[in-house]
Amino acid sequence: MGELLLVYGGSGSGKSAWAERELLARARGRAVYLATMEPGTGEAARRIQRHRAMRERHGAAAGRQFVTLERPVDIGGADVRPGDWVLLEDLGNLLANEIWSPAGAGRGARERILSGIRALTDRAELLVVVSNDVFGDGGGYDPETERYIRWLGELHRELARMGAAAVEIVCGLAAGGRAFP
Repeated sequence: MGELLLVYGGSGSGKSAWAERELLARARGRAVYLATMEPGTGEAARRIQRHRAMRERHGAAAGRQFVTLERPVDIGGADVRPGDWVLLEDLGNLLANEIWSPAGAGRGARERILSGIRALTDRAELLVVVSNDVFGDGGGYDPETERYIRWLGELHRELARMGAAAVEIVCGLAAGGRAFP
């Protein structure tokens, strides 16, 4: 079973860039970027393009490139091979897709995600899961948003139970959590 690392932080914290650089620096096998964002127009399309450009820059700096796999739902079925080094970007998008997309698991979203993470760690040397810190934004949200936030927190706790090292990223720097060896 491979190692599991949870990288989390607020929007714009630099968590994705940190995770990419960290994985590329450690990878001894194929570096896989497991993209979960549903392609679309507007903000989603801009974010996808920004992340593609960032992957290219980090790959060039590390002397290697990511193999990108688009997988908005059912991550356990991704073409991850034994010994791969995998970056899952990101848990919040994946959860939203599993809850609300027609191909998603709906009420079974958490279980499908955890099953997928277990399947990936069975094959990968390292699985880095990037996630958002959405827990300090306040309250008074509609019930669906409250459920989403609660489920994302439950996923974070379950990853910790699975033995994940956790790193909080603030301003592009690792700021806390249990250090990753």
